[in-house]
Amino acid sequence: MNTDSLDPNWIRDWAAAVTAHLQSVLAAFDTYYPFPPGENEVVLAAPDQLDSLDALRAQPATPPDLVTFYKVINEVAMPDIGNAFFIHAADATISQLSDGPALLNDGDAGTIFASNGGGILYAIGRDSRVHRSHAASPDSDFEPIATNLRDFLEQLRDAVAHFAATGTPGDL
Repeated sequence: MNTDSLDPNWIRDWAAAVTAHLQSVLAAFDTYYPFPPGENEVVLAAPDQLDSLDALRAQPATPPDLVTFYKVINEVAMPDIGNAFFIHAADATISQLSDGPALLNDGDAGTIFASNGGGILYAIGRDSRVHRSHAASPDSDFEPIATNLRDFLEQLRDAVAHFAATGTPGDL
């Protein structure tokens, strides 16, 4: 099991970097697109959200890193970055778990916490590895794409930075 954990200060720095890249994209948005942008933002956690995290923490499929993330960030919505990307609100992640955890290819149980505009799902295993679904279904096969949540968040930040610099989606 991965013992690395996210530091709340690192998450805040990550959020600031992603927000700066989003602002760069949005500042030039009308130059490239004939429609207004959607709500592209990193939404910080509210104090009243901390109580709902007990339900997430109680789920055996949820690693501590995801709980730490949700203590700082409630959700991330980027409908205009690449093909869109979303880290679901904490309540939506908890609600998704009421249907049971996702079964990952390595046999581990996973918590679905993110998706893209095509419906591809991202789940985090108990070992903190992040997996990507092959199709827009929680019953799809999932393959690992990041060694832990921090690695995944770094990949996401880099994809947003790539989009801000080039206007083309980065890999994720």
